[in-house]
Amino acid sequence: MRARTARLTPVLLLGMLTLLGWALRVWKADWSLPFVPHPDEPAIMNTVLRMLRDGDANPHFFYYPSLWIYVQALVGWLHLQWGLAHGLYGSAAALPPTTDIATAVPGFFVWGRVAAALAGAATLPAVYALGYRLRGLAAGLLAALLLAFNPLHVQHAHFIMPDVPSALLVALALLPTLRIAERGAWRDYALAGLLGGLAAGVKHHAAIVALPIVVAHVLHWRSRLVARLPRLLLAALVMIGVFLATSPFIVLAFDEFRRDLSHQLGDYAAGVHGDTTGTWPLAFYLRFYREQGIGLLGGALASGGAFVLFRRRDPRLAVLLTLVGGYLLIFLPQGNHFMRNLIPTQVALVALAGVGAAALLQRLRASQRRLAVVLVPLGLVLLLAAPTRETARYLLRLTRGDTRVHALRWIETHVPPGVQIVAELKPVPQGVGRWTELLGLPQRELAWYRRQGYAYLLVSSDVWRQYRMPEAYRRWLGERRPQAVFGGADSAQPGPRLEIYATGLSPADVPEPLAGEVRFGSARLVGVAVGRPDAVLPTVGLTPGRELRAGEVLALRSFWQVEQPLDRNYFIFVHLLDAAGARVAQRDAPPWQGMAPTSRWQPGTIVVDVNDLVLPPTLAPGIYRLRIGLFDPDSGTAPPLLVDGRLQPESAVDLGSITVVP
Repeated sequence: MRARTARLTPVLLLGMLTLLGWALRVWKADWSLPFVPHPDEPAIMNTVLRMLRDGDANPHFFYYPSLWIYVQALVGWLHLQWGLAHGLYGSAAALPPTTDIATAVPGFFVWGRVAAALAGAATLPAVYALGYRLRGLAAGLLAALLLAFNPLHVQHAHFIMPDVPSALLVALALLPTLRIAERGAWRDYALAGLLGGLAAGVKHHAAIVALPIVVAHVLHWRSRLVARLPRLLLAALVMIGVFLATSPFIVLAFDEFRRDLSHQLGDYAAGVHGDTTGTWPLAFYLRFYREQGIGLLGGALASGGAFVLFRRRDPRLAVLLTLVGGYLLIFLPQGNHFMRNLIPTQVALVALAGVGAAALLQRLRASQRRLAVVLVPLGLVLLLAAPTRETARYLLRLTRGDTRVHALRWIETHVPPGVQIVAELKPVPQGVGRWTELLGLPQRELAWYRRQGYAYLLVSSDVWRQYRMPEAYRRWLGERRPQAVFGGADSAQPGPRLEIYATGLSPADVPEPLAGEVRFGSARLVGVAVGRPDAVLPTVGLTPGRELRAGEVLALRSFWQVEQPLDRNYFIFVHLLDAAGARVAQRDAPPWQGMAPTSRWQPGTIVVDVNDLVLPPTLAPGIYRLRIGLFDPDSGTAPPLLVDGRLQPESAVDLGSITVVP
């Protein structure tokens, strides 16, 4: 019974550690959505969405190999089927693309991130197996423990990127590679080639795992390495075959692959962005490993483990160091440096740290058995204190939520539909966004924004490049106090500092108020703004004027003051009539393209709708009348129109004339 318990205990410990590791990596998988903080996540997701829409197995994207993209496509297909069954999506053909900032299909990201978290958690048993093979149970468990709480690994397992999955496959490929160094069996070469090909199929750089295979072959066979070359050739052929089988369009669409690879190589050499820039930044890499890669104590244990294997003349040390050295020699000479590329080196380093810790533990038990009862738990606390603290801080940040998500929720709660916002923030790609984007709001005076119909302003520290609001903004805002503030230097929240202000929009700001009191049912049309799109800010506002040319856009904003909710969802129509009363142009659309239906207009608000009208390119010069009204698209009926309290026989009101000039 005791023997069985002894056998089961490590399995249970590893199982619990793996579950804990997955929980850490899957925690708040939706933390930023619909905003996408990682700049490379949309590249993979847009590839997946395009494949699902078009049914095309060619990713047409080769910055990464295709295996992880195919895995994400499978996960995305499963999510799509679930979404179709639950009415979340209409069809695969209708899936919208994701921008570099935000997504309209956050569910795909959540499922994809869960898959990445599973790959991260699966790496723990893999590094356990490495440590176990090198020095037994204690080395394996300590290696898995170190990686479980490593903040870098936890952080990047929260994204759909291939870095963490590639580390899993590198760890798995190292297992048969170590056996090549031990016994050199044919099956070890075949398995090393298979897993190495899968690793390279996830990320190009993971092909570095071929170097340890070669080193293991040389060190095991030594003088007979040439005679045993067919075994190494088998590993190479299997690795290449698996890589091409998992990324077939590298061959089938070679020109696309060559284009993307050339661009990526050029980008790495450019030295213009990344975690650091410049060639051979050794000090930065050392600081990275000390602070994130493995930690100071973890690095000391890894050095001790390397020393233990070196004293034993264990050839497997060279296998592990070749992997780490290969990665460093590939990336150090580049101009741009992204430290997530080094995540696969962690599997070798924590395995060595496990060896060092196991050797230290063995020595303590041999010389200080009683003292070891105290020193071992204390050592574990010291070893895990720093990474656990950083991981806890990261997860706490995720728990508190992205400032942009909080701002979006505040807007949904406090800003009624149809009320305009101008923001230093990219909108969520869901039809017509809740706000209009403009970076650098102080370039126009506040009164200008009110004349355009904006009731709220959202300013962002992403534009200021600092958390403290610049003095120019303070002068521009005057005595106004923010309606809401999100984030900041002391908030421990991901995302920029965001502040929302009311502009003080009122009926007095309407550029062209109507002469009388005009009501469509319970909604009063206060007035309009007429002109052409602003020459500098065409998507933000208009320049007043009533002279246009054929083919130009007649910019029109209608200002509605809501007194009581309307009983149905009306469309706003705009008609342009010639001198004979014939309709020469028109626009019929729901307010805000359906995002602010009239039945949801709230009393006490000023709803502003964009009613731009494209003038026909063949429109003859002359004077034309502009009319506006509401109608029910289902029944064709209109709400009662009252002017100064008198019911009108028509359903539209005149907005004056415009002149079309040659």
